[in-house]
Amino acid sequence: MLKRQGLFVIGAMIMLFAALHIAFASEAHDTRTTMTTMLGGVAFILMTASIVLSTRLPVFENLFGGLDRVYQVHRVAGVFAAIFALVHFFGVPKELPAGVDPIAQAIFPSAPLGMLGLIFLVIGLFVALNRKIRYSRWRPTHKIMGLVYGLIIGHFMMAPAIFFERFSASGFLLIALAVIGVVALVYSVFGLNKRTAKRFKLEAVNAMERATELVLKPVDGGFDYKPGQFAFVEVQGKGWNEPHPFTISSAPSENSLRFTIKVLGDWTRQVREELTPGTEVLVRGPYGRFDPAKSGTKQIWLAGGIGLTPFLSSMRAMQPGDPRQIHLVYAAREEKDAIFLDELKARAAELGNVTLVPLFSNEGNFARVDMMQQKLPDPLDTYEYFLCGPKPMIDGLVKDLQKAGVPRSKLHTEAFEFR
Repeated sequence: MLKRQGLFVIGAMIMLFAALHIAFASEAHDTRTTMTTMLGGVAFILMTASIVLSTRLPVFENLFGGLDRVYQVHRVAGVFAAIFALVHFFGVPKELPAGVDPIAQAIFPSAPLGMLGLIFLVIGLFVALNRKIRYSRWRPTHKIMGLVYGLIIGHFMMAPAIFFERFSASGFLLIALAVIGVVALVYSVFGLNKRTAKRFKLEAVNAMERATELVLKPVDGGFDYKPGQFAFVEVQGKGWNEPHPFTISSAPSENSLRFTIKVLGDWTRQVREELTPGTEVLVRGPYGRFDPAKSGTKQIWLAGGIGLTPFLSSMRAMQPGDPRQIHLVYAAREEKDAIFLDELKARAAELGNVTLVPLFSNEGNFARVDMMQQKLPDPLDTYEYFLCGPKPMIDGLVKDLQKAGVPRSKLHTEAFEFR
């Protein structure tokens, strides 16, 4: 669930800028100029926040409640930055005020830089939000945002002082944020975060029904993680130049690191068909705060398809005597699609505190709240819910559970979208 601490930090920065901008506005400003330039500054703050969040630093997971939530805020901040930038562009006066040297503006053009930045910002956001564009094509084009950021910095640094006094209190704040944003941009775009990656060798590629399991052996030491967390996997070699996020399906006590990947697109098919043991793989992580171990003693785990993976890791890590009472509802199209079903049955019998409920849609069995009300021994609002699976399925269940009286604080989901 999204934590609000990070939102408060961004909101406080915007409020501080707005207060400084209005309190120390130039006497030459009219109200229109003051307000529209303020919106431009807010747009820049949101762009900076979006860029800084893309560094994936652990502190942001703590502030926002997991890297999945960080990327949600990253995306929303980018959208609102474009909206405020558009309002700024159409609202700010276009004519040069009296006393501004037009020759100097021709040499150091603020307006064209701002216009180019706005155009590229809108195009970049369209590409980022267009789900029809494949990830392999989206990822390199998304780096255009670095160019946009540079153009916007140039725009406000070269703006006539009568529009924006960059050496005012609010101007110093934007300059400080620009320095932070540029450092974050270099760190992210030029791959400096690769230094945090761990090297692994591919030990096995196990093909399953509509899924592939990768088994990795550490080369220079693995990393500590908790069940429910995920990592970015980057295969080394020609044609394998993009990291992809996957949930870890092994238990932390295992010597190998396992990922179970749904065969969904070109990259995942390539993994299944072309990867061979011995290939070097970089793994960055772990990330995520989807951790049932920290919640109450009565839990419902609801997995849809490949959404089983975080629960698979939890089951593999759990020890007999665990005080929790867990109902694992595993929804799949048909029994052959239910990967690791036999292992789950055996593990549930061994642990004694897990009730496994397989549901197959081809048999007319679906995960529905009304069925939970009939089958569960206690009222719905006495359980903690962990849900992972296709977004339409999870969104529908969350909505129905809330209608049934389950508080949002007891509904834990993972927003596994990073574009």
